Amino acid sequence: MKIIGIEEHWISKKFASLYPAPGRPGSDAPIEILTDIGEKRISVLDKEGIYLQVLGHGMFPATSAAIADIQATNDQAAEATSKYPTRFAAFAALPLASATDAAKELERTVIQYGFKGAMINGTIDGQFLDHPRFEPLLAKAEELGVPLYLHPAYPVHSVSDIYYKGEFSDLVGFTLGSTAAGWHWEVGLHVLRMIVAGVFDRHPNLQIVIGHLGELIPFYWERIQFWLEPRAEGLKLPVREYFPRNIHVTTSGYTTIPPFQLALEIFGADRIIFSVDYPFSPIAPAVNCLKIMPVSEEDRIKIASGNVLKLLNLD
Repeated sequence: MKIIGIEEHWISKKFASLYPAPGRPGSDAPIEILTDIGEKRISVLDKEGIYLQVLGHGMFPATSAAIADIQATNDQAAEATSKYPTRFAAFAALPLASATDAAKELERTVIQYGFKGAMINGTIDGQFLDHPRFEPLLAKAEELGVPLYLHPAYPVHSVSDIYYKGEFSDLVGFTLGSTAAGWHWEVGLHVLRMIVAGVFDRHPNLQIVIGHLGELIPFYWERIQFWLEPRAEGLKLPVREYFPRNIHVTTSGYTTIPPFQLALEIFGADRIIFSVDYPFSPIAPAVNCLKIMPVSEEDRIKIASGNVLKLLNLD
């Protein structure tokens, strides 16, 4: 059984200096691990039984980074995928200050390097992808037939200062707003906003990937049906019916069975993709969870690699 992970992080030479210093909020994985996309990382994959990683760049200011630096980041990822084509694939980093520039860079990396889509981290200037400014990017992703991976990032200050600061440490506040809760709520909201704004009616073939077993959406499934669907007028489908058509979820960051069972019941095995969230989460528990999932062997293989082979057109 080949195992492929697609929420697997790295940081390029161009942006390594922006990574928080050890001990600071957000420095949850050593920078030397994040910047390595070569033999050392492959040795870890070999040890843990991972066949291939899809590299996603997880850090740069989405609207202030220079286009040349983002292009250099993608060029560096392309060097790794060219050198180790059976071990690495890549999602593009994008210059999201301009959706037109982002669309051009997505096209460049897909056509020139064979990248498998793009990873988008959080909101852009506090805006979600349902904003009309992002239409050129959504249209280009649909045209190219590649997905966009919606990965969380820390909420904007106007949200975090109210929601996640209090009579506790900065580290606890950062954790509330990120890994424990905040960014999962935000990504789940991001997907629902795209649906009710008609993104998937305008772009019916656009594919979106979200992590962490659906970013809390499975838990709110009944509420979405009861409250949101009757009020989301003008859509071609009920809100929940866009998920089996346009949305894929990964197992990133989860290594226990109960949340997986809920995601499986809601989304089905055909829409679930294995991921680790490396190096922020350890590989071994994720692989072990895959091996003990209460599914048929056919579905286990789909989750391990079959679904993502189809989605990303991997050889």
